[in-house]
Amino acid sequence: MIVYARNQLTRQLPADLLILIEQGVSISAQFPEDDKRPRPDASVWKVREDTLLSSAPPNFSPPLTRSITSPKPRHLAIREKTGDLVTAIVLLSPTNKHSGSALTYLQKRQHIINLGVNLVEVDLIRKWGLALEQFESEEMAESIRLSDGRMPAHSVNVFRAEVPLDREIYPITYSHVLPAIRVPLRPDDQDIWLNLQELAEQCHADCGFDKSTKYSRDPEPPLSPEDALWLDAHLKSTHLR
Repeated sequence: MIVYARNQLTRQLPADLLILIEQGVSISAQFPEDDKRPRPDASVWKVREDTLLSSAPPNFSPPLTRSITSPKPRHLAIREKTGDLVTAIVLLSPTNKHSGSALTYLQKRQHIINLGVNLVEVDLIRKWGLALEQFESEEMAESIRLSDGRMPAHSVNVFRAEVPLDREIYPITYSHVLPAIRVPLRPDDQDIWLNLQELAEQCHADCGFDKSTKYSRDPEPPLSPEDALWLDAHLKSTHLR
């Protein structure tokens, strides 16, 4: 989805801004102190010279051995042409919300906020709970409870550098379409739109998820009883279950 989001936002950006898919967090055009060079997702090493148990066929060519490294979570970075970071857009992963990795992300998150950079956090992952409850105050999390007392399934949290004590929160529930999000840029720029419903529909259609999704199965982690009832009724009404 991050590639679709980049393409959607690129069409709306002012001419002197650009948007990149990045790993790690760098405020300027330079790499941060602890990461002076890009890290590939796969490294190519020399061929392993094992003794074969039998003679190799004439059409055998030794394979390259690839070592897969753990990639850093990716995010979208809107930058000025000088390289200065204007807005970071993070599509949270389970890694961002769990154990020591959550602490690492929280520190980077606070670093971005302290430096006066806009931040958009999109939390569409149910595993490990709602990110807003982990990264914001208990009072703020409680303020977005639904009318029936439940927390929303997901949310988007927007920090504007111009109003550092405020958050713009978009609660997300399954019975409503995904929201369109206002993405802040520089003070004199108009906001641009991140339309999550449009992205989800495009990604779903292009990737053919209907062919691989088993709608007869319940999601993992399990939904709340209320959301499970809604999902069952919705799938039956669309003849998918």
